[in-house]
Amino acid sequence: MDPRRARALPVPAEAQADARMFMLGGDTFRALKVIVDATGYDLRQARDIVYALVYDIEVPRES
Repeated sequence: MDPRRARALPVPAEAQADARMFMLGGDTFRALKVIVDATGYDLRQARDIVYALVYDIEVPRES
């Protein structure tokens, strides 16, 4: 896991907000599902993104 890799993976703002909410609530599976469904990234990339969101590492927003 390397949340810093998430800086190169654009994610829609709404998916970022939903995934962060699930992670803060302790539901990692649902957070991963939100990212995978919104972006099509694989699980490794999704994991990097959800942990980046929790650790306040900036993830680019997809327009």
